[in-house]
Amino acid sequence: MPLSRPRLQIRLGAIAANYRTIVAHASGAAVGAAVKADAYGLGVEPVAQRLHAEGCRSFFVASVEEGIELRQVLPDVEIAVFNGVLAGTAADLIHHDLVPLVISAEQLDSWRLAASARDDALPVGLHIDTGINRTGLQVEDARGIATASDVFAGLDVRHVLSHLASADDPGSGQPEQQLARFLDVRAALPQGRASIANSAGTFRHSDFHLDLVRPGIALYGGAPTAGVASPVRTVVTLEAPLLQIREVGPGDQVGYGATYTVTKPERHAVVPVGYADGYLRAASNRGAMAIGGHRAPIVGRVSMDLTVLDVTDVPRDALDAGVADVIGDDRSVDDVAADAGTISYEILTSLGRRYERVYID
Repeated sequence: MPLSRPRLQIRLGAIAANYRTIVAHASGAAVGAAVKADAYGLGVEPVAQRLHAEGCRSFFVASVEEGIELRQVLPDVEIAVFNGVLAGTAADLIHHDLVPLVISAEQLDSWRLAASARDDALPVGLHIDTGINRTGLQVEDARGIATASDVFAGLDVRHVLSHLASADDPGSGQPEQQLARFLDVRAALPQGRASIANSAGTFRHSDFHLDLVRPGIALYGGAPTAGVASPVRTVVTLEAPLLQIREVGPGDQVGYGATYTVTKPERHAVVPVGYADGYLRAASNRGAMAIGGHRAPIVGRVSMDLTVLDVTDVPRDALDAGVADVIGDDRSVDDVAADAGTISYEILTSLGRRYERVYID
């Protein structure tokens, strides 16, 4: 049946297969899953349910709101919140059985105060900044906490974790530096599961596996390490109908700003995908899509709703099929990201709401 609008397919079976690949690679460490930002834009409910069916029991989200949403889907799993204990969130964290990953001594004090009014211990995780310099307890503060008396009164420490800044760069030595700092602090904080490995850290070296790895992008089909063949399967495919095909000649100009001028007879096709759909404008005049396995370069600017392709070299029978592969087996999410000078994370989390979404397993 011909496409009437762009169709986004999300292969839940591929997510499950990628999870199994990570489990096999994790040297016996537990494997959690980062499902923040609506499971990287792919839909937290179906994705988390499929991961749960595969055996995943530890999930990581950014905010309390994301944690509450996930708790409605999975009542029996551990859900950790990267933002920790923000003002006014303690009651929701407790009510929905969420584990705050505290990022400061002030947050830890706030959570310990909440625990003092209860008979049972409240779960907590400690997020230590070992070099990414975003959020987290500084190493010196973490050492101070480790030596303070009654600092964990009423608390059940579930995690001691950090986050790698450059693990996806095989030439960087920063991950090893961060690991050394983390292990030094970890020796003073023996409670809870130790974790530092994201997707790239998991595939970097077994030294990074520790007690728990928490992949994100690798679950969703993004290559975990730059310049290295990806060990995971394609999860997302995005197909779009060819809206119109036209012949153009020398001197014709294409798109807003007339940034592409035709120099020889060409055939162009228009697809109804643009930056309102998360297909980034930065791919203008440099990206490509695939039609029947043949590369079709983007000409002119990507606009809000439309993108123009040069299909001069695409066989007529492929054009007659009427479908362009925006993302898929011929154009991976990493290829599309490279076209726009960005990363696969941004592509996935930018996918718009106008697509027909189809989940297949």
